Amino acid sequence: MEIDPDAYRRGIVLSSDEEFLSPSPRLLSDAITNVRDITYDWLKVDEAIATDGNYVDPDYKYIAYTLYIQNIGDETCDVNLNTSIVSIQNGLDAAIRFLIIEDGILEKMYMKPDTVEAEYHDLPEAEHFISDTTIMNSEISNFKPYQIKKFTVITWLEGQDPDCTDAILGGRIKIRLLFSITSAE
Repeated sequence: MEIDPDAYRRGIVLSSDEEFLSPSPRLLSDAITNVRDITYDWLKVDEAIATDGNYVDPDYKYIAYTLYIQNIGDETCDVNLNTSIVSIQNGLDAAIRFLIIEDGILEKMYMKPDTVEAEYHDLPEAEHFISDTTIMNSEISNFKPYQIKKFTVITWLEGQDPDCTDAILGGRIKIRLLFSITSAE
């Protein structure tokens, strides 16, 4: 998770805590290994939202991270959030789900299109990745000086996905969230 250099110079910063005790242009979630497939209902979404920084589920392995973005500059601006796949091994992206929760309420799930038609049970409707390397783009409009936005990001291997097969065993994925200014007043 990072702020592009221009946005950082203009006062856009990240933090893993709401008080911004250590504002930064970059945050890293803890890597996880030996991940098994799970399903959406098993995620502890409320606990992840309530935990600043990394949330570690005692029962299942998935990435859950809560971060804050603040405008400490002196101009109102529009900030783009681009989420992309930086590197991938063994086609792991075929079974990944990416969930983003904005300010604790707005929840959107993203997935790569299935290679075969599938029916899912008890899953939010997912939007497809924009491309093979771009998961999603969104915008924070009119981001005012000293305004704070909260994001919780959760990524897991969805066990109901027909592309979640032994072929992805040993796979790896690296995802980047990049915040940049698209316009300013």
